[in-house]
Amino acid sequence: MTPALRRIASRLVMGVWLLAIWLLLWGRADALTVIGGAVVIAAAYPASRLPAVPLVRRIRPLRLALAVAEFVWDLLLSSVVIGWHSLYRPGQVRSAILDVDMRSRSEVILLGVTTSISLRPGTILIDLDAEKAVLRIHAMPVRSAQEAETTRYGVVRTEERLMSAFVTWEDAPPKEEG
Repeated sequence: MTPALRRIASRLVMGVWLLAIWLLLWGRADALTVIGGAVVIAAAYPASRLPAVPLVRRIRPLRLALAVAEFVWDLLLSSVVIGWHSLYRPGQVRSAILDVDMRSRSEVILLGVTTSISLRPGTILIDLDAEKAVLRIHAMPVRSAQEAETTRYGVVRTEERLMSAFVTWEDAPPKEEG
């Protein structure tokens, strides 16, 4: 799929999403509401200059389920760790600011990783250098270089899970036949 076709497909997907939201807001899906929504979206979308939403080439459902299950586990485990540290000597909890290099160049994957980081207790995204694909995160508890590396590895592992669940155009371009 060429970049122009991907952009058109992306905008169509976003248009369908906006139409679905329109129908939910109106609470009905009769012909007049659908046509009216399509007209409003056709007029508003170009005027708003919304960016094209990156598309995913393929979704691997089993790997996605595994990524979600591992995220839920990480969420529960980090909640217990942060809860423990907030009750047991909260004044002695140390933290660190870490830079994590990402392999992916896909906005979809980077969004998934940054969302995952921000949802977990104990980590938050501070900065994202999209050109270099480097995340700067604040993490706690981090008392040693080993714990910093463990935290960094956890972020990289999240990226690997998402990259295995979602095949994106940026990370896995189609092979040219010739």
